[in-house]
Amino acid sequence: MSPVAYKAQIDVVLNALITSFPEGEADFKANAEAYSVELDTLDANYTAAFGAGGTCEASNTEKTIVANHNAYAYISERYDIEILTVHGFDPEGEPSPADIAEVVEQIEEKNLTVLYVEEYTSTSSVDSIVEQTGVTIKILYTMELPPKDSEDTYLTLMNKNLNSLVEGMGC
Repeated sequence: MSPVAYKAQIDVVLNALITSFPEGEADFKANAEAYSVELDTLDANYTAAFGAGGTCEASNTEKTIVANHNAYAYISERYDIEILTVHGFDPEGEPSPADIAEVVEQIEEKNLTVLYVEEYTSTSSVDSIVEQTGVTIKILYTMELPPKDSEDTYLTLMNKNLNSLVEGMGC
């Protein structure tokens, strides 16, 4: 979910908390405001990298990636990143030979150097793509499963995604 879409949920949660625990209203409002500012900062950081005039555009970097999941549509739309999706590479599945061939073709056509996978994706499922193309594997967090690091939050994972995208695209 994009920081902007995530921010839209703040009032829903805030109102539910105030309704259930009216004695905490002042704290809930202060926390909601502080979190809103953090989400604005996160959005500004993504925009600075990928938006119009951002560092990727300024460096004339192709904003195309290949990822193993289409959960990144929010990033794609909000920050104008083309995401080629690989099917069969989710943590629960194995790609077919046809899936692998399609991914290899897309990587070679677009001269991509990084394949983004979910945190729990088995490296053995992407080994043949790495061998055939020489791509580097980087992590993008979908937040569908609990993170391995229990200290991670939406904000920390989205910042990790930002860093991974910037490093992988080289911008």
